[in-house]
Amino acid sequence: MSNSEQHDKTERPRKIPALMTAAWEATTSDPDPLAALGASRALAGLLSTWEAQLVGEAVAEGATWEVIGGTVGVTRQAAWERFHGDVHEFRQSVKSDIHALRDRHREEMLALTESIKVAAKKRRRSDH
Repeated sequence: MSNSEQHDKTERPRKIPALMTAAWEATTSDPDPLAALGASRALAGLLSTWEAQLVGEAVAEGATWEVIGGTVGVTRQAAWERFHGDVHEFRQSVKSDIHALRDRHREEMLALTESIKVAAKKRRRSDH
């Protein structure tokens, strides 16, 4: 990855889900230790999901399971076993989004083409 690509990524921070922010706030500021404890458990679950999302992004950018495993402190095999299902779901989601975008683009192009044809017919009629 080039330095400019890395720089571009730092320009676009990830959006933190509101639920994660709320769990963090409750964990760190609730005066009731039991409420803070419950919030910390919720935060741990949310961070696990966040971690899986980051692994999906890393795989999509070409990271190997060995590098991912080293980053999270496990073997390549352990990383694959832990995250491959989430990565598969992430890839499927991206593919689905791409197909939906392509279909929408196709529909918009057909509608635009049709509107141009209609406008051209109206213009020809008014010219005659």
